[in-house]
Amino acid sequence: MSRNQNLPDESIPANEGKPRPIVGAIRWDAWTGGKITAQVERTLGPQKYHDRLPWFAEVEGSNKVVIDGGRQSIMDQEIDFAADAGLDYWAFLLYPESTSMSVALKQYLKSAKRRCISFCFILHNAFGVSAEQWPAERDRAVALLKDPGYQTVLGGRPLVYAFQVMYQGAFPADRLVEFRRAARKAGVDPYLVYMGWNPAGDFARESANGFDAVSAYACGGAQAEFQQLVQAVENDFWQNAAKANVPYVPLVTAGWDKRPRKDNPVSWEKDHDYHRQDVFPSTATPEEIATHLGRAIAFVREHAGICAANAIIVYSWNEHDEGGWLVPTWTPSGKPNADRLDAIRRVLMPATRPG
Repeated sequence: MSRNQNLPDESIPANEGKPRPIVGAIRWDAWTGGKITAQVERTLGPQKYHDRLPWFAEVEGSNKVVIDGGRQSIMDQEIDFAADAGLDYWAFLLYPESTSMSVALKQYLKSAKRRCISFCFILHNAFGVSAEQWPAERDRAVALLKDPGYQTVLGGRPLVYAFQVMYQGAFPADRLVEFRRAARKAGVDPYLVYMGWNPAGDFARESANGFDAVSAYACGGAQAEFQQLVQAVENDFWQNAAKANVPYVPLVTAGWDKRPRKDNPVSWEKDHDYHRQDVFPSTATPEEIATHLGRAIAFVREHAGICAANAIIVYSWNEHDEGGWLVPTWTPSGKPNADRLDAIRRVLMPATRPG
């Protein structure tokens, strides 16, 4: 059977015989305990959102759930899920080491199965620590770059993403310079990718800060259909980069629907625009996500000049209450719903895995 037999023809990548781009997914690990987990238990508590829950969640009532992802066995199983679907790497949001948001990365790093999928990180929250904390966080990040399982591109450069949300002001370029200097002193030269919203404008601005390429973290809007969201990503992001001829890592979206956080607001997103939004994109079907990913693979191959890193990033592995996920989800039967991973497997496997 052809690996794309069950998908529309437009999803079949060009240059079938060539190794495909590496494909990674963003990990936002709010599910391992602490104050953040308590808040997302409320956002996903209503019964209408239970089909979004992580596969390991427990439903205790029509409006009450328990999400306890702090066990090593959960990380080990998720490695199996991701590797079996053909994903090459996870991009962990790098939070301060002492916080509950870093538990999942620690679990990954000590997993006996970690060789099945590589990792990299997204600098954002680590940049936001105090002046006293910053040297330790900088050195921790540099040490991770030298881990044998860290994802590299272009013959050995560690792949590093970074972003700064608009309402928090200008990107902390001084800390990026310090990070890069410390990395080079340690013998590694990170490939720095800025995650923004306008590839042409982002690269014109951020290349001066030392970024090698641009990408995006997510794309959201008031579209009524997932396909309209996909069109926005492919036109406003991919084609924007192609027309501007800027170094680029394409974003693939698995969705964006923040109604759970609108219904039960979280402390870190007070008074955001989506609280006044009534229309969100429909939930993606597995086939829609897989087709979108197939087009991203074709885009990278057709635009090898700007996609030098030969990489793709997916939003996301586990942003359940924001509306974008690949990881299996909870079902009343107790058997995880892995339909999304099954669909992308048909695009990614049995293609030659990058070495």
